[in-house]
Amino acid sequence: MNLISRVVFYIILTTACVACKSPQKQATVATPSSSSVLTEKEELDFAYLFFEASKDKMLGNYPQSIAKFSQAIRINPRNAAAHYELSQMYLQNGNADLAEISGQQAIKFDTKNIWYKLSLANIYERTGKLDKIAPLIKAVADANPANDEYQYTLANAYSMTGKYDEAIKIFDKLESQMGISEEFAVQKKSLYMRMRKPEKAIDEIRKLMNAFPDEVSYRGFLAEIYEEQGQDENALKEYLEVVRIDPTNASVYFSLAEYYRRTGDKEKSVEALRKAMGNPNTDVDLKLQVLSSYYELSMQYPELSVQAMELCSLMVAAHPESSRARAVYGDFLYREGKMEEAREQFEKVLLDDKSVFGVWNQLLMIESELKNHKRVVELSTEAIELFPTSPVFHLYKGISSIQLKQYESAIESLKGGAEITVGNNALSAQFFASLGDSYNATKQFKESDEAYEKALRYDANNTYVLNNFAYYLSVRKDKLDRALELSTKCNDLKPNNASFLDTKAWIYYQQADYQNAALWIDKAIESGGMKSGTIVEHKGDILWKLGKTADALDFWKRAKELGSTGEKLDQKINNQNLIE
Repeated sequence: MNLISRVVFYIILTTACVACKSPQKQATVATPSSSSVLTEKEELDFAYLFFEASKDKMLGNYPQSIAKFSQAIRINPRNAAAHYELSQMYLQNGNADLAEISGQQAIKFDTKNIWYKLSLANIYERTGKLDKIAPLIKAVADANPANDEYQYTLANAYSMTGKYDEAIKIFDKLESQMGISEEFAVQKKSLYMRMRKPEKAIDEIRKLMNAFPDEVSYRGFLAEIYEEQGQDENALKEYLEVVRIDPTNASVYFSLAEYYRRTGDKEKSVEALRKAMGNPNTDVDLKLQVLSSYYELSMQYPELSVQAMELCSLMVAAHPESSRARAVYGDFLYREGKMEEAREQFEKVLLDDKSVFGVWNQLLMIESELKNHKRVVELSTEAIELFPTSPVFHLYKGISSIQLKQYESAIESLKGGAEITVGNNALSAQFFASLGDSYNATKQFKESDEAYEKALRYDANNTYVLNNFAYYLSVRKDKLDRALELSTKCNDLKPNNASFLDTKAWIYYQQADYQNAALWIDKAIESGGMKSGTIVEHKGDILWKLGKTADALDFWKRAKELGSTGEKLDQKINNQNLIE
């Protein structure tokens, strides 16, 4: 950089950023200059580096910013602002230890700057050096006695290191200046409880109750102390007094529910929860927290599911406008297998808010399980427009399009979803497996084979793909060695599956290896294949090839009885001959 440019930077910095200029021109430590005073060139170099480092900081280029602040400090080691900025950069870059060292240097060269002290206190908290925080905050508070926020921060600093008496003294002082308040009383109550002085904690809450007699919630604070001390009767007395004074108070019913649960009165606990859930004045977030715990518990203890459903219903009735309440209710209904009712809740959520990804997913899952494929296609089309980068909705649309035999639409959707799927091998495998099915259905066999091979590259042990790919190859009498390899692996991974065993038998059949075909078709029959018309028909075909024509005819007739259809099966039975 030429001298004129440096002078321009210097003029800008001296007018816009006084921190960049050396705060103490008579330097007493060694500098790059042979003199103890920064030369004009050193001043310009320092200002330029400080400016560039600050620019990198704003751009988020933290490593570069660190390097330039470090260079600036080598020019002027006594510049507190540079040490402070370097400390902040180290902190942003995740190096709290170096941030601490630089923060200490900043304070060394500027002992009065409160921001440097507060920053170092924050660093000490991160590094777990809690005992060093209070002295820094005390220095700031002493220098700014009119600032109540610093006093409050000092009290919290004392609390972190167990100096509860010192913290209480500060809260007492603040209270004498500002008057009794819930904030100070609750803080002191908590400190006294840590000090195992419950009587002092009770005094603080009673003082608060006397100052604000109309605020019944403070009785809840008192009840909590009694509960913690095992004084259940006193605790219950306070809770019931809140109910007497304000029967519409929502939060007290949650407290009562927990109290009765803990003391073993389940009926009263549930009744209190009913009142809490049905109260429109209760915060819906608190209700959702309760139901979240019910969701987990009712999975372990199914008898709680009925209660959970009732509480959900009460919550929705109290908050009909809450999408989250309906979504949670829908989750419970879905888990209990009440698909139509769950669908109703999720649909109502989407009427109010279409931006909830999870609700779209749940609704599509339900429609898929109900086999409402036309509706799945409609919903997934809309969801794709709202969430164009989410591949799962393409999968829903593609699979349901296959079920509707709309193969071209399926291929389009599945290809689109596969293209935007990144880092999820299982999902990629699903896309290519479904593409294989779609291409096979439209007799695009080259594309079908390629899709199945891609699916197996993402999930080599996917038995669905292994079996389907093998079976379709056998039907086409194509690549039968590859088909046998796929089927063998499939059966090794999942033995005793009638459909998979049938596929292997049929491959042997197409290879004219009728003895092995008979061996494997018998395994399929033994594994439940007598319920499948296709497997029973295959058994008949294999028997015919082995010369057992009467037995073959018997199995073809059984296949017909099981619901197998097709012109060839009828011809086999009517002509009493194998039709291929």
